[in-house]
Amino acid sequence: MACLLRVVLFDILVVLAFPAACYVHGIISCIETERIALLSIKAGMWSSSSSNNNNNNETFLSSWTGHDCCHWRGVSCNHATGHVTKLDLQYPYDDPIPPPSKLNSSLVQLHHLKHLDLSMNNFEICPIPDFIGSLANLKYLNLSNARFSGIIPHTLGKLSRLRYLDLTTYYFTNLKANNLHWLSGMTSLHYLDLSGVDLSNVHGWLHDINMLSSLLVLKLSRAQLRADAGGINDTALLHHHLNFTSLRVLDLSANYDLNITLLQWLFNLNSLVHLDLSFCALHGKLPVAIGNLSSLKVLSLVDNSFDGVIPESLGNLGSLERLDLSQNDLNGSIPESLCNLTNLVYFDLSSNQVQGRIPTSIGNLRNLQYFDLSRNMISGAFPESFGNLTLLQYFDGTRGNNLSGKLPETVGNLVHLQFLDLSQNAISGKLPDSLGNLRQLQQFRMPGNGITGKLPESAGKLSSLWELDLSKNNINGTLPKGMGNLCKLQTLDFTSNSISGGIDDLIDGLSKCRENKYGSASESSEGLTTLRLGNNKLNGTVPEKIGQLSKLSVLHLSSNSLMGVLTESHFANLTNLAYLDFSYNSLQLNVSENWKPPFNCKTIRMCSCKVGPIFPTWVKTQTQLGDLCLSDAGISGNIPAWFWDLSSTTQYLLNLSNNNLEGRLPTSLKNYIFSLIDMSSNKFEGPLPELNPTALFVVDLTNNTFSGSIPSYFAAATHIQVFSLSDNHVNGSIPSFFCKLTTLTLFDVSNNDMSGALPNCWNVASALEIIDLSDNNFTGKIPGGLMSFTNLQSLHLRNNGFSGDLPLSLKMANKLVTLDIGENKLSGSIPTWFGESLSSLIVLRMRSNLFEGVIPEQLSKLSSLQILDLAHNNLSGCIPHSFGDFKAMAVTNHYKWWSLLSIFSEVFSPYSIYGSAPDSFAYSESLLISAKGLQMEYSKVLSLVTSMDLSNNKLSCELPEELTKLHGLHFLNLSHNHFNGKIPQSINDMEQLESLDLSENNLFGTIPSGMSTLNFLGYLNLSHNNLSGKIPSGGQLQTFDPSAYNWNHDLCGSPLQNCANETHYSQGANEKEGKEDWSEMLWLYIGLAMGFITGFWMIIGTIIMKKSIRIAYFRTIDKVYDYLYVKMVLYSRRFKSTFSRRN
Repeated sequence: MACLLRVVLFDILVVLAFPAACYVHGIISCIETERIALLSIKAGMWSSSSSNNNNNNETFLSSWTGHDCCHWRGVSCNHATGHVTKLDLQYPYDDPIPPPSKLNSSLVQLHHLKHLDLSMNNFEICPIPDFIGSLANLKYLNLSNARFSGIIPHTLGKLSRLRYLDLTTYYFTNLKANNLHWLSGMTSLHYLDLSGVDLSNVHGWLHDINMLSSLLVLKLSRAQLRADAGGINDTALLHHHLNFTSLRVLDLSANYDLNITLLQWLFNLNSLVHLDLSFCALHGKLPVAIGNLSSLKVLSLVDNSFDGVIPESLGNLGSLERLDLSQNDLNGSIPESLCNLTNLVYFDLSSNQVQGRIPTSIGNLRNLQYFDLSRNMISGAFPESFGNLTLLQYFDGTRGNNLSGKLPETVGNLVHLQFLDLSQNAISGKLPDSLGNLRQLQQFRMPGNGITGKLPESAGKLSSLWELDLSKNNINGTLPKGMGNLCKLQTLDFTSNSISGGIDDLIDGLSKCRENKYGSASESSEGLTTLRLGNNKLNGTVPEKIGQLSKLSVLHLSSNSLMGVLTESHFANLTNLAYLDFSYNSLQLNVSENWKPPFNCKTIRMCSCKVGPIFPTWVKTQTQLGDLCLSDAGISGNIPAWFWDLSSTTQYLLNLSNNNLEGRLPTSLKNYIFSLIDMSSNKFEGPLPELNPTALFVVDLTNNTFSGSIPSYFAAATHIQVFSLSDNHVNGSIPSFFCKLTTLTLFDVSNNDMSGALPNCWNVASALEIIDLSDNNFTGKIPGGLMSFTNLQSLHLRNNGFSGDLPLSLKMANKLVTLDIGENKLSGSIPTWFGESLSSLIVLRMRSNLFEGVIPEQLSKLSSLQILDLAHNNLSGCIPHSFGDFKAMAVTNHYKWWSLLSIFSEVFSPYSIYGSAPDSFAYSESLLISAKGLQMEYSKVLSLVTSMDLSNNKLSCELPEELTKLHGLHFLNLSHNHFNGKIPQSINDMEQLESLDLSENNLFGTIPSGMSTLNFLGYLNLSHNNLSGKIPSGGQLQTFDPSAYNWNHDLCGSPLQNCANETHYSQGANEKEGKEDWSEMLWLYIGLAMGFITGFWMIIGTIIMKKSIRIAYFRTIDKVYDYLYVKMVLYSRRFKSTFSRRN
């Protein structure tokens, strides 16, 4: 018996020792049934499917061969038993949509499986298989983004050992749940992610999740949670009886139907480290209780509608590392308590309405690396402590803020800063020298501020910089010499400053960068791509080395004082150039007739550059051209036929204005999708060409000899904003379709041969701001609709045949600045409501009509009126005493009153693409003003003119003394009326008078002695009155022609004949006065000579004795000479351009 027992024990030991021996020697393999199950699973997966990455797929599953499945990729086994415990079949490649797969039910054979990952696969919108719930030993299940759909099977609730469950999905897969009761069986769950799963029909979701007492991470982002579906009663209960109090991460982001009042329970989760409630459309004030979450490290409330102030309690979150409150409606100031968050690394407050200053204690946030305050209303200066943020890498203070003061010197302490954007603020003063310490700075943007002074030389030390934008400031002086050493620079923008000097050093340095670093241009993609230096005071020539910047795509040097010749060498290697702008310099292009540029630009602007005299043939090579400006380029002759054969599939801007081009344009230009076409001030003739109306914004064919009527195709130009055909020979009437073009802002057909009545169909909602129909042959009544536009600012109808009364609808044009209806046949009385309804008027011109009645005193309410012309009518009565109340005529400086020129700045936004250049397309406001005995046209200096003309009427009574309050009046014409009485004694108060005409009246009495003090008076006519006495002496009244005083029978004195009773006296007096005058003049000349000699030798002596002053003096003389020479050349060119346009 004992022997038998030994045999049995031996057999048992052998059996027990065999697996261990197999493990030791590595010869145990996986369980055969599980190996077969794995092969069945493989057959359904992407390995057997066709795919772009099929070869790569096979490299992943090609290891699934042989008997030992434990060594297959993605498979792990228990070393003691050989059972498969882990299966990782996450799709490993980057396909947007992986090849389709199907999960084989053989998976259930893996009874010991603890870890299953099927994420990132494509199960073709099939439901999650129920049999997964049979894997009772699972602890980890990841089915995220595997394109499952349908209802989540409740059998998953059987996985009682599960600790990790991730069912994250995209919206389009439509994976959903009808309840979450099945979660109650997962008592060991630590991680739950149902992001993207549709939980909109789940009621009591919060109650179900509260059963998971071991939960550490809960993610329900994009789950369509409903506020009322959480269970309001359960929520109240949970406020006191939370089971998942160990929760560390909570993500409820992108659920748009939540309510912050129903989420109060989460403020009791004291272990919470990460809270994300972004994109939830939450509103109301930020709860103060949020400060109770003392363990928080991440708080994200992005893109909600929280309003009110930021609670001070946020300062209690001492562990906080990331705070994102962006895209809300928060207001008030930044609480000082936030500066207690010394662990903060990321702080985003952008896109709110936060006001006030940056807290002075902001420097306490010494770990801060990302700081975004953009799109707020923060103001004030940077605190000095800002320089304590020495780890800061990113700061954005742009858009809506109004940061002011100087950039502090302490900004040089931010040595880790990589991104600094302070665009569109009010920062002023010079940039600090310490800026050069920011050696890691890559992007530096400060456009639209008030930076002054010269750029610091230390800017040349910003060796990591690849974007520098300081445009639209007041920077002056020359560019720092070291700027050419910034070899990583890709974008350089100094547009619209006052930078002077040349660009030779800059271009020379940048052209050498690639040689010094790489040896050849092909070894690196680095290099300057954008160079914008337009609208400065740069001078000198354009260096040829600019043609070596082979990566350059944008070159903008317009509106400077550059001069010289551009040759083919300037463009030699610019193969990537897409935008070229040399406009408004004194440059001449000198290339061969057969030159083929290395570039194929989309934009070429060489306005006011000498490109002619023939049309440049190299344009033929620019097949991608969408914007061409050769305005004022000295081109003459016909446009070659090949130019119109260039195909253009994009919107095209074409400006060939102010040249000497002639001939006819092609009958049809429909192949071009013009958004702007400006052919003004040339010699084109014939009918108007047919344009493609679909994209038209601006049409300017002014100052040519086009003829015929306006084509009907303009009816389809539904986006047009500017239509200008002035100064041509266009005939016919205005088509009624213009009434329907509601986007039209400027309509100018002045100085043509148009006739007929105006259409009476105008839309009140029209955008029209400027209408000029002057100098045509229009007749009939003015339609009421034409004057009812609420945006109308300038209306010119002069020199036509309009008749009848002014329509009452003119009351609606309350923004009207200019009203010129002179030289017509309009009748009736001047409306009394002008003074109240047209309160913005600056120009009121009604001359040469048939108006009658008295001048309403209400006109004096037009406080901005500078030009009043009521001449040549049938007006009667007196000049109202209130006419002394015209405020704009009473001041000597009219800049503050004049808005006529500025109102057009926003009107023409489509063609503001030509920048602030002096000859940019802009409507030129002009008026005919009678002054100094002549009728003159005023345009560019119109803003400085003040004039009152009431001549050639039937006005009577005495001249009101109140008129002399108009101290700023330049021209006054009251001639050809029936005024009586005396000239007001205080007329000398009108000290700005240049022209005074009181002729053809019944004035009597003497000429006031104060008139002799009117020093600016250049024209005077007092003839045909009853004035008497001596003409006052001692001023310039004696310099006028005697005709100025004719037909005043009792008037005497120079320049008329001497008065009879003064002849004898004047001879003796003149002799005595002559001696006194000679003595005074002698001493005056002696004093002038001594002063000149003393001053001259003091200056010359200093120059001779001191060498440094002598050198500086002659350098200054040279610079002044160069400056005056350049300016004279520019003004001469612009004068010729303006003169040719008018002719």
